[in-house]
Order: sequence, then structure tokens, then C-alpha cells
Amino acid sequence: MKKSMIKHLGFDLSTTALSVGGRTEGGQEVFTSMPIRGAATWNRQPAFDLQYVASMILILLGKLGEQGWEFTPDGALSFSVRQHDMVLLDKNGNVIMPALSWQCVAASAQVARLKKLGVETVVGNLAERFILPKLMWTLGVVDESTRNAVQVMTTGDWITLMLTGNARLSTSDAMSNGLLDQQTKKLAVSVLKQAGLNPKWFPEVIQSGEIVGTVQALPSQETGNIWDDIKRCLAGWKVIAPLGDNHAGAVGCGLADSGTIVFSTGTSGTVVRMCAMDATLTGQTAQFEYYLHRLLLLMLARCCAWYEDFKKQWAPNLTYKELDDMAMKVRFEDYICINVGADGREIYPENWEKIPLDVKVASVQASISAALIKLVGIMLTEVRGAAPITRVVLTGGLSQSPFFRQIFKNALFAVNPDLQLLISDRQGPLASQAATFGALINAMVGAGEYPNLGTAISELCPLKPCD
Repeated sequence: MKKSMIKHLGFDLSTTALSVGGRTEGGQEVFTSMPIRGAATWNRQPAFDLQYVASMILILLGKLGEQGWEFTPDGALSFSVRQHDMVLLDKNGNVIMPALSWQCVAASAQVARLKKLGVETVVGNLAERFILPKLMWTLGVVDESTRNAVQVMTTGDWITLMLTGNARLSTSDAMSNGLLDQQTKKLAVSVLKQAGLNPKWFPEVIQSGEIVGTVQALPSQETGNIWDDIKRCLAGWKVIAPLGDNHAGAVGCGLADSGTIVFSTGTSGTVVRMCAMDATLTGQTAQFEYYLHRLLLLMLARCCAWYEDFKKQWAPNLTYKELDDMAMKVRFEDYICINVGADGREIYPENWEKIPLDVKVASVQASISAALIKLVGIMLTEVRGAAPITRVVLTGGLSQSPFFRQIFKNALFAVNPDLQLLISDRQGPLASQAATFGALINAMVGAGEYPNLGTAISELCPLKPCD
């Protein structure tokens, strides 16, 4: 029996992998992934060599083909890309240096200068990893390649340029990089000029979720140019303006209203909520674009990464289910609170090696839960005068643990007993792939498969009460 064809694709380009999720005409979901290629440095700063992007995309499309899938001639796709990647192009549209990643934090002097100028009142809180200060730092480095720069964009926008020929600056990532006015979502021209940057270097701004263009394939059947091979495979597909990974992750977790906070227990733990563009904030959270709203984010740098490291060292041969069962047998009063140092690493007690494994497991899960709960109070009070938060949604790998859920639930209700705690009830290959699934939803909504984000999330992101 012939399988139905894939009509929508969502890609997630992270620091460690490129993943793709697809949805067929009949609603079946598919997923495949591969390790990232192209890790590089530029002037001793972390970066990515973008020449590998096309080959990775083609490999994943080939993997889907090997599984028996084909692609409709009228599909739609979108990308989620690691936040803060910066691409510089010359007058011919060629990439002139590796894309500096979010891990590049060399622009501390530039951030200090911008803060002194008071530009944060326009573009929001700034950090060294943002494109605005990072571009200032890059252009200050004596390097022949940077002298040829005439265009600046994010990696996600560069990918859509390569597919459609249209250069646009998506609001999703531009706002989280100090490039847009936080209130109007237009290019922050005055700030760019204050920073000594030419506003003409940046493409026209496009709202997240809108159609950038269609994939344009050349009539020639000759191979050799990998982008041409991709475009022949997806000829005629709509390309929807890409999302930053935090934006996509929130979509994939089911964030659709301002009365909800979403906790995602992935490699890093993220706490997000949405608010109106003109909301008054206390300024304690990172600020991102979320379609017609603003996305507020707090992050625990090590969440599942902490748990993974623990498992590798202390229980490499046990399954997650076995560890979860062990934790459930530990009394709540017996687990140990593990502190986190200023460097974000865990500080285990001196007698850690002598502690029984079941107590170790419970202690790690409980401590991660406690670290996340500390962010609740901050997020609950971040927006002044806003309607109250009524629901908290818990997603991600650790949310599968009954012990973790119970600890989280107890701590959350200690903060506010009126909150409703829900967990994801999504099934299938994309159930734990929030950013990839968010990009897929973005593609479907942008192409008109659903009338709006709320309708899509209501159907595609089922929730159930936390037991």
C-alpha cells in the first residue's frame, strides 16, 4: 500500500543536530535527524561553516525518501534555528566568514557601550551573544573578509534566501538580537546608527510565520550544486519565515495564550510565557518575538544535561524507567538538595559516593525541579498589571518521570495553589521534539493549513492533568 505524501516539513538546526519533522496529507508524522556538521572558529570564537548546511538538508530529505516517503508538489516548510547566529554576505551574496554562533561572547565592551547609550529602552535587554553587539565586535577585528560585508542576517534567514532568492529578516530572531524596536517590531534604525552600523545592510523585515517565497528550481537536471538538488526535490514549496529556536520550542510545547506558563525540561530547562507587545516588564527575563506578542524566557542552562551526565556516571546500564521506579520508592524527606554553583555546575555533597543510588536519583530529579521552580516566582511577577497566570504546562524528557512530576507539582502549588498543572499528551515520533515540531506547526499555519496558531495548537498539542 502506497504511503501518503509529505505535505509539510519543519527543520530544527541546533548546535548538536539537524532534525526534520514531517506531516503527511493524511496527518501521519515522521522524523529523522543527524549530527551537526561544520563546527568552526573565527578569531578564536565559536562559529559554524555554513557550506555544510545544504548537504545536511539533502541527507535528511534522502533519509525520508529511503523510508518510502515522497513530497507533494505544493507543500510548505519552515526552519527553527539556534538563536543569535550571524551571517555576513558580500555584494555577490557569498558568505564571507563562518557564522558566529550564540556561543560567541566576545562583545562585552560593545554591550557596555550600547548600555551606556541607553539603547536597551528601544531594543530590550542586550547580551554579548546578540547580533547587534557581535556585529560591532566583528567589524572591529582586523580581517580582510569583514571589509567586504554588505549584508547581515541570521542563519535561518540565509537558508530561506538560498531556497527562495528572497532576502528577509524574520522578526522572530531579529527581535532577540537587538535589531528591532521592541514595541513596533520595525528595524531599529536609530540604534543601528548609534552603533555605527549601516541600516541598509539588513534585509527587509518580515513577520514570523509569513511566506517568504517559494522554492525556485532550475530547469537543468544536472547535479553538482547541492542547493539546486534540494530545490528540485522541493520545487514549488512555500517557505515560511523561520523561527528562533526558543520561539519554535514554545510553539512546539503548545504556548498559545497569555494565561499560560510553559516549562520545557530539555537539555536546558526553559520557562516561557507570552505577553502583549506594549506590556510593562520588570526586565528580569530575556525578551523574544512571538508572532503578534512578546515571548519572555528564563533558562536553567543544565536540565536534562545535568540528568544525562549523572546517569552516564552513576547508572549507565539502567533504563530511564528503572531509574524513575527507583526514585518513586524514596521518601520525599530523604532526598538531598544539590546546589548549583555560579558557573552553572552542580555541587554534590562530600559524601555523595556513599549515598544509595535510589536516593541519588531522587535527589538529582528533585534538585532540578527546585531549580526550575525558583524561576516561577520571577516569571509570575515579570509582567506588571497583566491578567493572572492560571495554567502551567510541563513538557520535555524529565516530565516523563512520576517522581519529578510529583516534586514539581508539590513545589508549584506551594507557590500558588490555584495554578492548574498540565503535561503534554502528545504521542508519536515528534512528541519530545519541541523545536522541530514548532517549526512544523509554523509551516502549517503559515501555509494556511490552520486559520491561526491557537487552532493548530488546540488540535496538535493535547494536554492532560498532571497526576
